[in-house]
Amino acid sequence: MNSRIAVIVVGILCMADILAAQVSDQDVRRRLDLIHSGQLDRVRSEVNGWMNQSPNDPAVLYLDAYVTANGDQAVKKYQTLVDKYPQNEWADDALYKVYQYYYAVGLYKTADVKMNQLNQQYPNSIFAQNEAKPSEIGIEKPAISAPVRPAPVVEEKSEPAAAEPAAVSGDFVVQVGVYSQESKAYEQAQNFSSSIGRQAIVFTKQSGGKTVYAVAFNGFEDDRTAKVFGGELKAKFNIDWFVVKR
Repeated sequence: MNSRIAVIVVGILCMADILAAQVSDQDVRRRLDLIHSGQLDRVRSEVNGWMNQSPNDPAVLYLDAYVTANGDQAVKKYQTLVDKYPQNEWADDALYKVYQYYYAVGLYKTADVKMNQLNQQYPNSIFAQNEAKPSEIGIEKPAISAPVRPAPVVEEKSEPAAAEPAAVSGDFVVQVGVYSQESKAYEQAQNFSSSIGRQAIVFTKQSGGKTVYAVAFNGFEDDRTAKVFGGELKAKFNIDWFVVKR
């Protein structure tokens, strides 16, 4: 009898440990707030511990993807969460992150597929969009959803009005848009600079064998500071962003 009671007690304690190890939605939101306030390293350390305890907890998987610096690795983690736990609270958010990644790197058709999946699978999600997203290089994404001050009128010049500044310290940039037309990229960079109060740059990249023009904010020495700035862009201006190492 005593042995049976002992087994039951041990089982209850083990179940309590399992439940205690689970990460709540509130826990996730608190860690996201910490990340946006500049405490990425602290959250990353916590997430590493949680991954050892609860590697199959969807909330932990979401945070693990969020603190992953490498974009290619992060998008795979987000996609795994969507595939394995499609009904989870964070699945639609993870799928939107996948969409953001493919759009940021200029893979518009793949991004379209992900947005269509989001619209169909999570129609009530705050990330669902009714308007079709651009799948062709010639169709541009609206660069900023927050109101911006109109760019000052300048005389037409042979060179773009906004020139990329001289190199600054830091290999990481916060990318906020990709455009097929150079003039459009410089126009949006000027709008970003005016509304946000920080100089945006334009740089070229290859996508599908074509040259496209990315708009970004540079000068970040590591992904942590870049993500903090990106979080501020999203919170204050509702601007989608992605960290890129140049």
